[in-house]
Amino acid sequence: MLHRAKQNDPEAVLQLLELYRGDILRVSKYIHSPAEDAVSDIILEFLELIKEKEEQDK
Repeated sequence: MLHRAKQNDPEAVLQLLELYRGDILRVSKYIHSPAEDAVSDIILEFLELIKEKEEQDK
């Protein structure tokens, strides 16, 4: 699934986000901004981390 997400497979990305949904929501409580903004920031960082790891693997 991670490999497919690195290849920009939207279904794999959604599956990963769903898999980590609870963790994302839990961590968002510790960010001092509105909940929606915190969740968005975490998701963005998560997606950037996936892409960064892909570039390191090349």
